[in-house]
Parts: sequence; structure tokens; C-alpha cells
Amino acid sequence: MNRLTVAWRNVTRNRRRSLITGGIVAFGFVSFALAGGFMAQSFDGLRQSAIRSGLGHVQFADARAFEKSESSTLEFGIRRAGAALAVLRTDRDAEVAMPRLEFYGLVSTGGTSIPFGGTGVDPQAEARGSDIPKTVQDGQWLQADARVVVIGRGLAKLLNARVGDDLTLLVTTPDGTLNAVDATVGGIADILIRELSERYLALPLPLAQELLAAPDTVSRFSLILHDGANESAAAVRLGSALRQAGFDLGARLWRDLAVFYQQVRVLYIGIFGFMGTVLVVIVFLSTFNATLMSVTERTREIGTLRALGARSRRIATGFVLEGALLGLASAIGGALLSLLITLIVNLAEIHMPPPPGMAKGIVIHVQVIPVVYLLAALAMIVTLAMASFLPARRAARAPIVESLAHV
Repeated sequence: MNRLTVAWRNVTRNRRRSLITGGIVAFGFVSFALAGGFMAQSFDGLRQSAIRSGLGHVQFADARAFEKSESSTLEFGIRRAGAALAVLRTDRDAEVAMPRLEFYGLVSTGGTSIPFGGTGVDPQAEARGSDIPKTVQDGQWLQADARVVVIGRGLAKLLNARVGDDLTLLVTTPDGTLNAVDATVGGIADILIRELSERYLALPLPLAQELLAAPDTVSRFSLILHDGANESAAAVRLGSALRQAGFDLGARLWRDLAVFYQQVRVLYIGIFGFMGTVLVVIVFLSTFNATLMSVTERTREIGTLRALGARSRRIATGFVLEGALLGLASAIGGALLSLLITLIVNLAEIHMPPPPGMAKGIVIHVQVIPVVYLLAALAMIVTLAMASFLPARRAARAPIVESLAHV
């Protein structure tokens, strides 16, 4: 009879205690697996939200634009934007290339004038590569050949403007002169961040270039890549292609620009890390108590084994093996239960409130992360092994006479 068989028989000697201990461990495993799957979904949602908010997977702009703000209108503007856009669109990994022209000005209606942050966009490209058009609840998204704008709901409230109202946009052009155009409110977007909602104004790129007297000029390009594309490799390859075409532009990946995503990610990791630590401690204390009771009940057995010549280390190792086997069996049960709960939750399509940076709520879809399952299993096995070792080591080192006389 090998040691594994003996250890497993000892585990099943007191089935009630083993089931209770195994249930605690399985619960801990399920908590780990579901929390990891939910966190992975949250990260994916935040990632997609950041990328589809206009950042793209990769951005190309004047290198100075990534380090500081412009001191004058279009100080870091990209001329011959159409030629640069053609280079980006021909890349094999490019799904959507979104040119963006960013500026500041005053918007007026009647006797009210409000500062705004304007963005000239390609309406069709934005509709394919950005979630911003989906936030338009009143009216509709932009049309390339129309003199219409989309404003944030906060800005619409400040202007007391509605869909169909006329606005006047006033800006300072790159040569320092003032220029104005008239436009119509075509849509009102629900922007979650109040400060942004009170300043947001989007308009077709041709109209923005006319307003700024800057034909064929943009501030930056946001590039959406195909699924599975290597972002870093694409940035290097496209940067080289742009330089060959005469454009000396800097490149930044979305993760370098999405400060909010990085902050929320660190926060989530801290929260789930703390919860995981507390969970491990609870499992350890619960299993330690159960193991201590088991060792105490088997004190005379331990004394008999030692009287027959068994070494203390071998006895302690046997208890550790029992704990590891119980942990493994409980982890397998916990994994099966986690998969069942995950399937039920995903099929139920439970809706959650909108997470940070998103306009609509999301459907809970807990992911199955093999690495999380493996780490949870290792955590449970190691926890039980440690909980078994401490009381077994103490009992195995007790005097033989005391162990045999234990009642």
C-alpha cells in the first residue's frame, strides 16, 4: 500500500469533517475563480471603452503634442493629412484610421457665449471605430457634407439649445485672426463626465478645417487595429512607413494615453488582492482548526507509529500529504462548481450599471481564465498543506509516552 493510498484513506476516515473542510476550500476556490473572471471582464470592458473613446489602439501625432499643450492654434498640426491618412489605411493591420482636428473656441446662440473644446472628425470613420456616435440620444450623428455639430448635453443645457437650433462658432486661426462659421445642432450626446459634457462639440472634419482656415490639416490620427494585431509592431511599422512618406510623427499606444484605465486597473487589482488575502486567511484558519482536531484525535496513533520506529518527519509529511490531497479534491470540486455558476450567470445575462467611462450598462459575462483556476488550485492546496503541517509537526515531536497516554 503506497503513501498516497494511505493518505487518502485517512482523509476519508472522518467523512463529515473532510466534507466540511473540503466545502470551505471549494468555496474559496469558487470565490477566486469568479472574482478573477469578473475582474478580467472589467479590464476588457475598460480597455475597449478607452480604445473606442477616440484613443484608438495607436495614435500618431507630432511628438511634441504628446508632451505638452499647444501655445497657439494647430502649433503641432499635421499638414498634408490626406497623404498621411492614405499611408495608414494601406497597412495590413489597420481596420479604421480616424483623423482628428482638435481646437478651442467660443460657441454662441442668441446672447449666450460658452467656451468649447472642438473636435473635427471623419463621421464615417468615427461611426466604425468609436463609441462616441452611440452616445447621441437626441438627433443623429454627423454627416460628412452637412454643416451640423454634435454637442454634449451639458453644453446644450448651458446654451439652452436643442436639435435644429443654429449656433455660431468663433475661433482663432493658426495665423492669429478670428474666424466664425454658422452651424446647426444635429445631435446631443450623453457624455458621462460633467466637465467634458459642458465643453464637448464635434463637427465634420471639412467644416472644422474651414473654420480654422487650415485645409488638409489635422491634429492627430487614431488607428483601430484588427483583432489579434500586435500593437507595438504596428506602431513601429507604420511609423517607418510615415517617415518614408515624409512625415516625422511620434506614436503612442493606447495604454500610454489611457491614464484613467491605468488608475482603475491598479485600484481593482488592489481591491481584489485584498479580498483574496482575506479569503486565504479565512480558509487557512478554518482548515487549521479542522486539521488540529484531526491530529488531536489521532495522537495515540501518532505515538504508536513513533514507538514502532516511524520518524517524526515521516509522520508530519503524511499529514501534509493528506492536506494536499484534500486540497486537490476540493479544488477539482470547486472548479466544476465555478464552471457551473459561470455558465448560469452568463446565460442569465444579468445587467449591471454603467462602469466608469461607459454610457451604457454592461451584461455580466464572467470569463474562464485557466491561469486563475490554476493559481486558485495551488493556493488551496498549499493552504491546506500548511494548515496540516503545523499541528502535525507539533504532535509528531511530542514525547512517545505522553502520546500513548493521551485520552
